[in-house]
Amino acid sequence: MKFLTTDYSSLGSVGTYRIDADRGVRFEEYRGRTGLAELKSTISAMASDPCWTPGFHGLVDFSAADLVLSANDVLRLALVLRHEQFRTNGWLAYVATNSTTYGIIRMLGYWSRNTERMRIFPSRAEAEAWLELNRNQVPPGFLNENTPATPEFRNVG
Repeated sequence: MKFLTTDYSSLGSVGTYRIDADRGVRFEEYRGRTGLAELKSTISAMASDPCWTPGFHGLVDFSAADLVLSANDVLRLALVLRHEQFRTNGWLAYVATNSTTYGIIRMLGYWSRNTERMRIFPSRAEAEAWLELNRNQVPPGFLNENTPATPEFRNVG
């Protein structure tokens, strides 16, 4: 199994990511006080990584993070995630261990238009199990190379 791991080594960094190309999953982990700048920095670094592809599923772990985001910050982050350069097509699993983080992720999912392909879990183990269960399935609204671009019709009757 090949991993590409990028950890920010500076003391002020709160976000890390790892890309597992064999499983088609990217993992983001945040710890400590996490605001809009830290989230955008990690997302930008990951999207510019040569191993990243929009087709990967994502697991975003906020279990060790203290999210400090206003409603305006969540909206701005959602707009970033909808931008072509940062947009993903895979399933998204989030780990939230408290109600504030859960609410922020719900707002983010709504404003980034990802509610049909994301789930929020209270533990990392549950999130990973759900991603593994759905690993070979395409989220609603996205086509893979085996899906016809137009529906096939047949005559009935």
